[in-house]
Amino acid sequence: MTATPTPDGSLALGKGRTGRNLPIAVASGILLAAAFLATLAWHPYAFLAFIGALVVGAVVELDAAFRLVGVRPATPVVLGAGMVTLVGAYTSGAAGQTLGLLLLLLGSLAWALAAPAHVRVGACLGARGLVGLWVPFGASFIGLLLARPEGQWAVMATVALTVTSDICAYAFGSRYGRHPLAPSVSPAKTWEGFAGGLLGVLLVAGLVTARVPGFDARTALLLGAGVFLAATVGDLAESLVKRDLGVKDLGGILPGHGGIMERADAVLFALPTAHLLLAAVGR
Repeated sequence: MTATPTPDGSLALGKGRTGRNLPIAVASGILLAAAFLATLAWHPYAFLAFIGALVVGAVVELDAAFRLVGVRPATPVVLGAGMVTLVGAYTSGAAGQTLGLLLLLLGSLAWALAAPAHVRVGACLGARGLVGLWVPFGASFIGLLLARPEGQWAVMATVALTVTSDICAYAFGSRYGRHPLAPSVSPAKTWEGFAGGLLGVLLVAGLVTARVPGFDARTALLLGAGVFLAATVGDLAESLVKRDLGVKDLGGILPGHGGIMERADAVLFALPTAHLLLAAVGR
């Protein structure tokens, strides 16, 4: 356990350089991982229901954050179209995703036409598009991965590599970080953390993922590198949104982590990357 100075000079136990309460973060992370694995092993639709619940929570978080700056992203439209996109990706592939996106477009336009005159229609439409594409559409690629032969393994490999990326980058960055990666967006992220995260992901990919059904060493290493880069971009993208909105976290439902988006930002970029990479190599 570490101790870091608080603004009044006292010490906050259990918190690292980023202010994350590690014991609580680990406990809530284990519970989240257990629910993820249990529903994945139980039945595809139970798993999609679990993912759907996370999507709902994330969209509600973003709705609350955007409302702080006077923007209303039409959450009912985003959620309705988002559920179609998520389930449709698993049941109907790209056609299901396209249907969900079409409903998002038409629903957002209808909502904008019915909005009162004082509402910032342009900003609201932009927020709907951002939230709808960022969360439900990004999450829907988990349905495409799940629908593959050995799809459960593809899902687990993608998420496990994303988590490895986060853990290794945090561990290396907090201990050895000296050179900021993107100081204007996320000052806590460093090139040392980037290098450590990449190394950790490639080690796990080569030693573990390569032994998973449906993978070989080349595919596993390619997936690891792609997931790491996508996860890093996803993390920075969320930091950029939080900076523009002027908030530290987009929510607080997960003890020790913040909101759902604090845990999902990286994987929402990693999922489409994994699907496209596996498709490109014929897996």
